[in-house]
Amino acid sequence: MRKETAKRVLAIDPFSRGVGFAVLEGPECLIDWGLRTTGRADNAKAARVIEKLIDRFRPDVLALEDWDSAGSRRCGRVQKLLDRIAAAEGKRAIVRLITRRQIRAIGPLPQTSTKHGRACLLAERFPELQPFLPPFRKLWMPEDDRMAVFDAGSFAVACFRTTRDIA
Repeated sequence: MRKETAKRVLAIDPFSRGVGFAVLEGPECLIDWGLRTTGRADNAKAARVIEKLIDRFRPDVLALEDWDSAGSRRCGRVQKLLDRIAAAEGKRAIVRLITRRQIRAIGPLPQTSTKHGRACLLAERFPELQPFLPPFRKLWMPEDDRMAVFDAGSFAVACFRTTRDIA
């Protein structure tokens, strides 16, 4: 059941074969998370998946990575997808673009300077995520798809930390 006073944030992180998401109701209550696959890099399929997530969770705020900010390494395909989603959803929910700098500020600096460090911090904060935590990635290894859930969780937490009107 939804708390009337808490703002609901849906954070989305697209990856090559789908979308990672995290839903927070208030800064301390993780209500859902997961991966939705599209099978391949396909913006139309990813947009439909994101639409279904928005319809299901009815967020007050949609948190996305700021693809134009310094440090963002999003490919052109994902940039177009995020731009399309932000433009379409701005009519139904507040859209917050979260920068890499804001994401790194979610916790103590040495731990949050790497993606894996931030993922461990989130798994500590939300114990239900611990079984989902991917192993530490070596430089030659591809990124585990599950990291998209932790990236989305970082967007949501950063959204609450940096936005006064939703806390």
